[in-house]
Amino acid sequence: MRTRRAAWTVVGRLVGGVVLLGGCAGAAPPGGEPPGGEMGRGGAAEVVDAADCAVQEVVVALGAGDGEGLPAAPRAGAVPRGFEPVAAVECRLAALALVPGPAPELVPELGAPAVPGDSAGARVPPGRTVEAPALPGAVEDAPAAPGSSRTEGSEPTSPGVRIDAVRLEGDLGPLLAQLRRPDVAARPDQACMAMFQAVPVLYLVDADGRAVRVTWPTDACGFLREGAIESVATLTEVDRDELTLP
Repeated sequence: MRTRRAAWTVVGRLVGGVVLLGGCAGAAPPGGEPPGGEMGRGGAAEVVDAADCAVQEVVVALGAGDGEGLPAAPRAGAVPRGFEPVAAVECRLAALALVPGPAPELVPELGAPAVPGDSAGARVPPGRTVEAPALPGAVEDAPAAPGSSRTEGSEPTSPGVRIDAVRLEGDLGPLLAQLRRPDVAARPDQACMAMFQAVPVLYLVDADGRAVRVTWPTDACGFLREGAIESVATLTEVDRDELTLP
């Protein structure tokens, strides 16, 4: 598996998360409820040259800001007739990496030796402080490197957030069957649970690298229909592009 890195610029603060909110009441579709309580899902998705996770709508869908400064995403929709996908690309928020912080500063307790290992056994009287001796090789007030933009009292720059474009391959049959399902229409008296649900942000890719951004069918409460997450989970990751969003 190869890992490639690409850098992008995003203006605005980024936070993680991708959610779908279900309401507490339903509404009948215009013209009444179709037979079986199902309805069409709109037009076909736009076919583009390649899957691109660094676009406005994808960043917004992932809860990673407003995507200002990024190009608009291609129109999402149903898989177009004649489009034959061989793989999928899922846009995911990258896992957070823990960065080690500075070592804690040791503060002598009242009545304890001023310096660990002090042969004189000196004690710290209440209300007084003791300056520890300089460590060998320590440099006091080291100047900033030439060309550095660091200023007195400035805060460290945020590392930003990464979005991973994950290529998935395998048996696409269950996924395509899931995407072909219609939406379920809500009844006038529909009662729904208010909750959040993660929604995969997904492209399908054909043998020529062309891609379509798909939409998911939903139930009467606006949640993913049963089996949606499982249809993605059965695929195997074969490649990952790390898109850095400063």
